[in-house]
Amino acid sequence: MVVPFLLHQVVDYAAGLYLLQAGSKTSGRAATVCYAAGAVVLLAATLSGRPLGGGPVSRPVHRVVDIILVVGIAATPFVFGLTGEATTTVRFEGLAIVLAALVWFTRYARPAPRNYRETGRAIKQHGPRVAGRMLGRRMAGKGRPPDA
Repeated sequence: MVVPFLLHQVVDYAAGLYLLQAGSKTSGRAATVCYAAGAVVLLAATLSGRPLGGGPVSRPVHRVVDIILVVGIAATPFVFGLTGEATTTVRFEGLAIVLAALVWFTRYARPAPRNYRETGRAIKQHGPRVAGRMLGRRMAGKGRPPDA
């Protein structure tokens, strides 16, 4: 299974919004950490390149940033002393697992540019032959449904 980069970016934005929402459901230090982590994830998603980002971060650099974010999100409950709050710890660790799987299965390579002139030439060259075959099969009865 390969995840296209567009879907990867959508999940990045959703992860940032999830952390902001998680911050609104908690209080104290946990809320502050959730808000900060959500802001960092959204900033990283926004600074990434096209199609959904508008910044200068290329796809290979985005992959490195994603790996750093996964490690940071996984370490957050332990670094900030949130291990006593089970719900917050599960939220961070679960999100780190989801983002790690996303990084693992994402195809970061840019899509190959299409040569539309070559496609047009191929259709022009092979199109009449393919249409003739389809018409010949239809006329021979191979594509006709049986009479009811």
